[in-house]
Amino acid sequence: MEGAREKRLFLIVLAALILAYASALWPELTITRLDKNDNVSHFTLIQGMADAVEQGRNPLDFWSPETVFGYPEIRVYQPLAHMIVVAIYFAFGKAVSLMTVFVWVRYLSLILLPISFYAAARLIGLPRLEAAAIAAMAPLISAPGLYGLEWSSYLWRGFGMFPQLVATHFWLLTIGFGFRAIRKGERLVLTGALLGLTALSELVYGYMGALTLCLLALIPDPDVRRGIRLLRTVLIGAVSLLLSFFQLLPPLLDGPIMNRSFFEPDWKWNSWGAPQVLAWLFKGDLLDFGRLPVLSLLALAGTALILWQLRKSVPLDPTTRFLIYGGAVWILLFFGRPFWGPLVLLAGAVPDMPLHRVVSAVQLFLILLAASGLASVGRSAAKRWGSWVAAGLAAVVLSPAVVERARYFSENNEGGERNLVAYAGQQDALASVLASLRQRGGRTYPGLASNWGSLFQVGAVPIFFTLTENQIPTVSYLAHSLAVPGDAIVDFDELRPDHYRLFNVQSLLAPATYRQSVPKLLTPRLDAGPYAVFDAPGGGYFDVVDAPVAVRASKQTVYHINKPWMHSQWPQHKAHLVLDFFADAPQGLAHITADDQLPPITFPATEPGRVTGEQQNRDIYQAQISVGRASFVLFKMTWHPDWKVLVDGRPVKTVMLSPGFVGAPVSPGLHRVWCRYAPGNWKLELAGAGLFCVAVLGLFERRGLLSALGTKPPPSAAEPAPPHAHTLPSGAKVSRANPRKRRASLK
Repeated sequence: MEGAREKRLFLIVLAALILAYASALWPELTITRLDKNDNVSHFTLIQGMADAVEQGRNPLDFWSPETVFGYPEIRVYQPLAHMIVVAIYFAFGKAVSLMTVFVWVRYLSLILLPISFYAAARLIGLPRLEAAAIAAMAPLISAPGLYGLEWSSYLWRGFGMFPQLVATHFWLLTIGFGFRAIRKGERLVLTGALLGLTALSELVYGYMGALTLCLLALIPDPDVRRGIRLLRTVLIGAVSLLLSFFQLLPPLLDGPIMNRSFFEPDWKWNSWGAPQVLAWLFKGDLLDFGRLPVLSLLALAGTALILWQLRKSVPLDPTTRFLIYGGAVWILLFFGRPFWGPLVLLAGAVPDMPLHRVVSAVQLFLILLAASGLASVGRSAAKRWGSWVAAGLAAVVLSPAVVERARYFSENNEGGERNLVAYAGQQDALASVLASLRQRGGRTYPGLASNWGSLFQVGAVPIFFTLTENQIPTVSYLAHSLAVPGDAIVDFDELRPDHYRLFNVQSLLAPATYRQSVPKLLTPRLDAGPYAVFDAPGGGYFDVVDAPVAVRASKQTVYHINKPWMHSQWPQHKAHLVLDFFADAPQGLAHITADDQLPPITFPATEPGRVTGEQQNRDIYQAQISVGRASFVLFKMTWHPDWKVLVDGRPVKTVMLSPGFVGAPVSPGLHRVWCRYAPGNWKLELAGAGLFCVAVLGLFERRGLLSALGTKPPPSAAEPAPPHAHTLPSGAKVSRANPRKRRASLK
């Protein structure tokens, strides 16, 4: 009875937490419809996925033309969080808008975080008090914008890391079920499936889940042989790989042409090094940035209690051992490459993995230790002064964190509401602008993130976010760094007509107050309240160009090749470089290296050809061109091997032309060019095959065919008693007078 009462009490506490966060975060359902962070990009991917489903195309591999010169981002980006939104959208028969489904999925993922933390804590063997403490404390984490488990990763005023939010739930459950699976052989296939779903939501979280399970297999555990733990871990990994392989393969195939932006900070890939991490740790900034370090002190208390047990030679239970090893390993790995150098490869951290993101694992284990500290203090207080005093003491201890987080929510909500008011006042004018930009076609230049574009805002949202969310292709900011020509955006010169033509910028959108400052090469088109729209000499998505020189390129050198080319006279004369990523440039071209300067050439007096007509039908782009000499047709989209280009109905081998666009050789004469991104359906087929294999393995486990790994099917109701079991004679009953010594008696 006491256990049932205790269980109900903690469920009430958990429900109260959810209601509290549901109330505090309620404005997110409204204010996040006008985002100013990565959620803009995630929503465009969701829109693209829904459009692909409706048009009968592959929803796991489609072209996204609206950002960074186009790129098949969903091909190499973890898609599960987006798939969930799209699946719910179609499950409701499209009766609810895609944006409404998106904000509700985010909202529910936020307010249900305490449940996932509680479940994970219980699954790894922590008592209900510790689990309730974790559910209460984890949402109180505050850090200096480290992209971890803190609210700034998710809310309107934060970074908009929607896939990470969804992945957190799968990751916590993976660790919880993995603890039991590796130690007891329970639900191995389910654990592998959860790990695969984590990777499909956020690849780095999949990595953190996998490495944590490997840690469980390797740390000392007198109860289970290491060999059997390793075998169970291998099976879990195999299941995860089967489920997620369809998404893990494309980054491997496209790795050489997945750009690593020159402008991204070094810490994104390598983390911050031991001095900075230790400074954050001991100052309390990993859990308590900007306030009294209450969670950090509790984590210290939890760690001290464990060390005290060791000092007294008290053997650690498996859960405590897991917490101390996990915390130490993830803090050490968070030191990153500045500390470990290439040794991080031994932990599976490949060079293109953003190593700074493992801060989430550090925060998780610290908060688990903090919960142990708080529960220990609470038990001691309850023994001396009673449960109510202990609960009050816990509330007092956590109050600085609660007050600071409440203030954070309030500022977030107030900023979002002000933004909605500002948007409402400009909505009609903005609708006119969007209609004009769509009618004109091509790309729009609303300023760069590095110049006046960052100050050109609707409320608090930069206008280029609004354009992207409305699927208007722009030359403005790096929504992602994957496209080879992406870094060339920063070298766009708004005073050079050839740059507008190179990037097919057909419209310039500026604040009305800038009307007299725009370059004279632009023609006014529309005045709409606070906005002014100008015609720009973009020309179209096709051009006919010369490419007299090839240069051996890679994603490490491509920006250093493009920068001098962009600032030279080559673009003005429609002269491009063949970016030779795969040593297969056309024969007969002069070759230079990435370190060479642009060679002096004599630009022809006449252009190589011209475009006489151009059409676009959804994802099919066509042009009619007149060619005067052997040259190249330039298609101003990011090069990818899955672009199918036909010239006069015949497929041609494409090349990559600076700054990273599609090029195809053409001979003199009149030609019709046809381009379409056509990746095929192999990702869908791999996903289906992986899901089938996992289902089969789950059936095997259920039927006991994996018993060699310690798994066994649930006992059947008709299952006979084992031969060693003691049975009672017919009609016998058990005496309950002494529960320690039950005896059978005959009637």
